[in-house]
Amino acid sequence: MKKFFLIFAVIFTVVVTSTARAAEFDMIEYSAQIKLQWLKEAGVPEAKKFLKLLNRPVFFSAQNLNDYERIRLTNALFQEMNLAAGLEYVRYNDYNNIYDLACSLSPRAMLLGDEGRRVIVGELATVALIGDWFIYDLGGKSKDIVDYETIPVQDRVAMMQYAHKFKGAVCVIEQGLMIYLNAYDRDSMFDNIRDVLKEHGGCLITSDFVQQKYFKDVAAALYGESEAEIIYKETKEMYEKVYGEKLNDDSLQDEDSAMKYLESHGLHAEKIPLFHEAPKLNVKSQLTPEQIERVNKVAAKNYLWVITAIQ
Repeated sequence: MKKFFLIFAVIFTVVVTSTARAAEFDMIEYSAQIKLQWLKEAGVPEAKKFLKLLNRPVFFSAQNLNDYERIRLTNALFQEMNLAAGLEYVRYNDYNNIYDLACSLSPRAMLLGDEGRRVIVGELATVALIGDWFIYDLGGKSKDIVDYETIPVQDRVAMMQYAHKFKGAVCVIEQGLMIYLNAYDRDSMFDNIRDVLKEHGGCLITSDFVQQKYFKDVAAALYGESEAEIIYKETKEMYEKVYGEKLNDDSLQDEDSAMKYLESHGLHAEKIPLFHEAPKLNVKSQLTPEQIERVNKVAAKNYLWVITAIQ
């Protein structure tokens, strides 16, 4: 019955009326599918399964996006590194409670859930509905311990309500959301995360405060320093086309300013390497030995911020 409801609800949301059809291309859902497309391009098996279930046309290809090949490979690598860095941190530190905020349709929740870890994904309504459908349809342990929930990050009541479902310290994961938030919502999100961590313990992991440098380093590892700025600009334009307005990608990209900002919200950050050792990435099968060597150097940079509440 639950499976029938989920499938019916998704179909109703995206097909029944022209208004619902417009909702299919809501910015967040659209962005979620693009990230899933990049993970599929990287060769992540679960992303392939998710896209097969979703059964929608890809949004960008060589036919409708200039410089597609370089954008494809750079974004595939960047998204798989984000996915793998989060997984490695949780496993290395043995967190059993994961609060994944705006993870889109990433397979991360399912992979961690299948390991027996409790995961709550905070998303917008349509993405949460589709995420629940994926988890249910693919089965495994995730079906019982992973939940996609409609949780606006600026809503303290909702954030705390779902945080209280965890028993023990919580690892909050947030990658790539900040550029979509206005200043008020961003402030509210960090205040809410601080309150979650104060009450439950644990940390937030993110690379949002070094997003530009990190992405450009990934692009440079593949195509050289001179091309990195161009690839970043073209990727930004692609997402702004989806979003319908400018992204706040310059916000808090100065690390000193970011540290002071976090302290003003009762938070402390420590910068650590993205990976403890060279990561095993599916996308590496598409890279040359020279590119892999440069990617491994990026993976060793202090681009993962571990953020805790100041007690």
